[in-house]
Amino acid sequence: MRTRTSAAALVAGLTVAFVGGLVGCKQEQSAAGEDEKRSSPLRYEDVPAAGQGDVREVAAASYRRSLQQQLDLLPAERDDYLVIRDLRPLIEQARRIEQILGGPLTRALPALAKLGGGDGQARLQQLQKTRETLALMLAALENSGVILDAGLVIADPGGAPLLLFSAADLQRVETLATLAGDRAGELVAGCGPLTDQPGWFACSSAGAEGLAAYRPGMAGSERLAELAATQIGVDLERVNVALSLGGGQNAGGLGSIDATLRTDPELWELTVPMPMPEGKPLLSTGPAPGLRALVPGTSFAWMRLDPAGFAEGAPGMGALAGQVLTGELLLGAVDVPDGIVAQAGIGDASQAALAVQRIAQSLPAKDLEPEQFPGLRVEFDRAAIDLDGKLVPSIGFRLLGEAAPAWATTLGVDPRARLWAYGDYLSLAVGEVQEIPGAIGRLRGSGPAPATVASLPPTLARALLAGEVGLAMHLVLDHWQAPPSEAEIAALLAGLPEDSRPDP
Repeated sequence: MRTRTSAAALVAGLTVAFVGGLVGCKQEQSAAGEDEKRSSPLRYEDVPAAGQGDVREVAAASYRRSLQQQLDLLPAERDDYLVIRDLRPLIEQARRIEQILGGPLTRALPALAKLGGGDGQARLQQLQKTRETLALMLAALENSGVILDAGLVIADPGGAPLLLFSAADLQRVETLATLAGDRAGELVAGCGPLTDQPGWFACSSAGAEGLAAYRPGMAGSERLAELAATQIGVDLERVNVALSLGGGQNAGGLGSIDATLRTDPELWELTVPMPMPEGKPLLSTGPAPGLRALVPGTSFAWMRLDPAGFAEGAPGMGALAGQVLTGELLLGAVDVPDGIVAQAGIGDASQAALAVQRIAQSLPAKDLEPEQFPGLRVEFDRAAIDLDGKLVPSIGFRLLGEAAPAWATTLGVDPRARLWAYGDYLSLAVGEVQEIPGAIGRLRGSGPAPATVASLPPTLARALLAGEVGLAMHLVLDHWQAPPSEAEIAALLAGLPEDSRPDP
């Protein structure tokens, strides 16, 4: 007999059990503290600390106009805005997205749909429609007569969107406006040249009245200072896109959400600070010792929660959780042995190990069959692991059933997991779970290794080394997941004679 349950309920139950386990730990004694020897102690490996000299520099894009010049075009009113210095990299990337929609994602959807028991046909049709719409939009923009490398400015004065762009003339823009049907006349009536900016035009959704009311604010330097206050560590001279939403409504007079995008030939980097003041109690900045185990060139997610927020989020239990948990969280890959690891920093390994034992006691004796994933069965074990000469409490999870092979293919590793607490971290490993605890447990260090830092985007690398990051998500795409860019293709073909190169 097996137990059917909701996957969400299972995850929520494990979370509550761990925090609840911390509450009862002080009153319990466990064999976890008996240090029963089973293997030789770990031979620790010191991970060298990276420095600013290990940060990899990348070639910078060049722009026709500075960011300040684009910001000068914004109206004087403090409102939402989107500023782009060069549209060409965005169009090129959108073309790559179109290729991904029609290639890798289209091929992957049926396999992903099987995990949920469907065939994915509805999703495929929706994907095809999205791809066709994107292709039409890109074709319209490229044939609009807009000077792409002069960029684009969008403002929202008084709730009436305003579009500013450079073009040879308005004729082709007006022709494209007819695609709007009945609103074509209204849109064209709201467009006209800027008398003090030769070659530039404005289109206002408020029509001729909105166009007549527009005046450049010429406050680019002030807007740059506002961005610099939120985009800590970002070189604004290398930014292509700047976005501000919220209209300067917070106490600091800045937009509630500010973001910048860097589109250098070898690097795209999006920076979005947490909105203030709501985000301030949630995250805290500081060192990232968990990244010492990160494999260079792999994707990862890392964050540091503010431990003070635990007590507010879980009265009665949160205070003790804040004493045991440091707030550091990491999700990343290991390659030798092969697997995926999620870790939470802990300040008291014995208390965390006892909490793992309490979770083990609360697990059902029979296998679970999550309702959301037909054909899948979850098997548990409560065997301790032999680590550093001790028996360490742990919980094992294994996916079984006819759907298990599909999960193994999707994850890329063996679909079994193990949870344990030892040293500085509470860890959950997926993959080669017999070897992973020892492989990551022997590492000692205060942060990422030099090779890891060299593989990261420079802004992220510098901010991590300076302890300025509260949340980082780094996603690596290879050419199996996304087609190469034109620059990458040119580099690959650089050594071939012209007559040996494939047709464009």
